[in-house]
Amino acid sequence: MSQADLTRYLDFAGRDAYAKLDIPAPERRAGRLFIDAAGLAELSRRAFSEIAFKFPLGHLEQLARILSDPEASASEKFVAEALLRNAAIAAEGLLPICQDTGTALIYGWKGSNTSITTADGANDADDAVFLSRGAEEAYLEKRLRKSQLGPETVLTEKNTKDNLPAMVDLRAVPGAEYKFLFAAKGGGSTSRTSLSMESPAILREEILEKTLTSRIKALGASGCPPYTIAIVLGGSTPSQTLYALELAAYGLLDTVPGNAEAPGAPLRSAEWEAKAAAIAEKTGIGAQWGGKYLALETRFIRLSRHAANLPLGIGVSCSAHRKARAIVDESGWYLEKMENDPGRLLPTSRHLIPGAVEIDLDAPTSVWLEALRKLPAGTGVSLSGTVTVARDAAHARIAAGMRDGKAIPPYFAEHPIFYAGPTDPAPGQATGSFGPTTASRMDSYLEPFMKQGASLVTIAKGGRGKEAAEAIAAAGGVYLACIGGAAALTARDNVLESRIIDHADLGMEAVRLVRLKNLPALVIIDARGSSFYS
Repeated sequence: MSQADLTRYLDFAGRDAYAKLDIPAPERRAGRLFIDAAGLAELSRRAFSEIAFKFPLGHLEQLARILSDPEASASEKFVAEALLRNAAIAAEGLLPICQDTGTALIYGWKGSNTSITTADGANDADDAVFLSRGAEEAYLEKRLRKSQLGPETVLTEKNTKDNLPAMVDLRAVPGAEYKFLFAAKGGGSTSRTSLSMESPAILREEILEKTLTSRIKALGASGCPPYTIAIVLGGSTPSQTLYALELAAYGLLDTVPGNAEAPGAPLRSAEWEAKAAAIAEKTGIGAQWGGKYLALETRFIRLSRHAANLPLGIGVSCSAHRKARAIVDESGWYLEKMENDPGRLLPTSRHLIPGAVEIDLDAPTSVWLEALRKLPAGTGVSLSGTVTVARDAAHARIAAGMRDGKAIPPYFAEHPIFYAGPTDPAPGQATGSFGPTTASRMDSYLEPFMKQGASLVTIAKGGRGKEAAEAIAAAGGVYLACIGGAAALTARDNVLESRIIDHADLGMEAVRLVRLKNLPALVIIDARGSSFYS
């Protein structure tokens, strides 16, 4: 299948889906479009500034439908409402949708009859440089989290401090216009991506369905469902499979027909999308805390392949579905419209966690620890008091210190450990957007820390592995999950105070003491090692 076969189906909807920007329109001379490079930077800046705080039209309506579904569980209605309230707060433009403001992704399809010009009249400007510059400006201006790590050596790395490099993928297509997809993807949803090279024997209904069941269940809750689950079967190369997977997850292949229009052309299968949705529902994982809505929607794309190879890619876009399409042509610059009023979708009364147990984390350690140890997996809690915030880099440093004979810091034993990396706070605010990171990345640290009486209670999102569950049971610890993807809501409603106490050079990964008020969470692994997700 040629590249043209994919690009011909790219779904950019009608022009009424876009807002025209106040950037001077490109000039068209002798059938060629001349696009100002500075305009590319400005388009990129505006796109990333928008998607950090607002959702594309239609996404939140799908989420709101969970609230009216009589088959949805009480817990996932609670999560869905929290995500809608989060969207309403984020739309104010102060607190980003998610604390993980993601890798900046820029896909572009550049017409062959276009040139990029600069102020000095040159017609050969580097598109990627200007697009990346716009992303950098957005992340700086909007206090978005800088999450990119660059290598110093094979084993050491350092934060780039500007969230660059962006992932820029630009491809040539016929015509005299430039089309874009701007997206921000967090580490949790990216880590749910899988690619395997399957045997052609998988092309039997029962075998493919069994394979998808295993892989969809393995998505778990760590990537902040409800997800858009994308599946791509086939591809001339693994890289083509992954490229199609990313576009499908963001809805850019929605116009691929249900029947291949020519030999080697792609197709989209409504039948297998329905099967994937049913599989997701049966996992019981639901919208993070159990239920039917692991998937909000599904996409299934079938591509051509070499006779000896059959790639299978599965990936997700998380509940923070941050993306915007854009078009540049001779009439001007156009950016996809976003949802400006999420509050219109909120219910008149609030959903609550049934029977949530209040836990005072500022009581003596023995008191709150014993209270949590009594709770079985699946119990809802409301957390108030002080926690230590630390994640990957801080854990690695503390573990290295232990190997060198240093004592574990007292703050790792005196308080629960919340795995998080917030955005920078706006002036006068206690914190930036604040939410959990994936728990399983810290699994290997639990046993050595717990043997020192530290990290007995941890707070994050998603499930944990067998190693972690065994360590928690052996130490009488507890693992709690709070809602992933509700970082603006958590910052506004649940964080009273935040201050850096150690490893300030780590930026968003510095160790903090944070004081909480009524943070909702769920016991995922109890003191006996029983897991809610299993």
